Amino acid sequence: MKAVVVKARGGVEQLQLLDIPVPTPGPYEVLLQVKAAGVNRPDVLQRLGLYPPPPGANPNLGLEVAGVVVETGEGVGLEMLNRPVMALCNGGGYAQFVCVPAAHCMGIPAGLSFAQAATLPEVYMTVWQNLVLKAKVEAHQSVLIHGGSSGIGTAAIQVCKRLGARVLVTVGDDSKAGYCKALGADEVFNYRTQDWSERALKASGSVGVNVVLDMVAGDYLNRDLACLAPKGMVVVIALLGGRFAKIDAAQLMMKQAVLTGTTLRPQSAQFKAELARQVEAELLSGFPQGFYKTCVEAEFDLAEVAKAHLLMESGQAVGKIVLNANA
Repeated sequence: MKAVVVKARGGVEQLQLLDIPVPTPGPYEVLLQVKAAGVNRPDVLQRLGLYPPPPGANPNLGLEVAGVVVETGEGVGLEMLNRPVMALCNGGGYAQFVCVPAAHCMGIPAGLSFAQAATLPEVYMTVWQNLVLKAKVEAHQSVLIHGGSSGIGTAAIQVCKRLGARVLVTVGDDSKAGYCKALGADEVFNYRTQDWSERALKASGSVGVNVVLDMVAGDYLNRDLACLAPKGMVVVIALLGGRFAKIDAAQLMMKQAVLTGTTLRPQSAQFKAELARQVEAELLSGFPQGFYKTCVEAEFDLAEVAKAHLLMESGQAVGKIVLNANA
């Protein structure tokens, strides 16, 4: 089969499309014939050597796919065969075939193409883990989402609106602001031209926002705390602005704030399976009812993986980037 491998940590020139053996599914796994794979920021970080796969994971790139089950491993019922699914991967999704835990497969919402479905598992499972399970966002709360036009951001906007929350987002240009507004964002702040912390505090009636979903961290953390409501929560899920920051601990104490963070990939297989069931139920009902829509910015063939990564790194993409495996 054709699969993308990283020769060595570094730039996109390290990405190679090679012929490698088709994998064999282990116990409780299925083999998917991949139709499309989502491209995510962690893929870029792994290529750069900044996000190594956890022990036992597939070392190749690709954390989410959509395709068809063509073989089942021990312990998996034959009813899975020939089933179209979208799935969270333990790596290796940039390929024509990949093995995934059967429990991490989800049904594809009606009317979606494989390319559209491949953009859903990683971002919606991440958003659900952080905003629903951890932050417990409720109707009438306010949520500030950094990177509102990203894959995570566009999913987070839609989940929060489905929950009845008021949504504030940050973006880097006005065209992205319009895109987020169209998805349901109530307030959008251009972080290049506006003091988003001050604006978010004002937009909340000076009460502060209940939850911040932060994929920047670094020096954003103090500004997150500045616009946070008493007993609010800041959830860090990425570090695009850096790992370290000096925290104003007085704000943390006076507001009785919760500062926390998560990452999905190292979570247990059981946790991911339970998360997949919740997200599957939400998306299978939410898409037909019009609560959600996919946000595909661009599609590339597997052989064009370097172009896909360059677009991701440029910061110009709105929504998700897809690789078509054409298997």
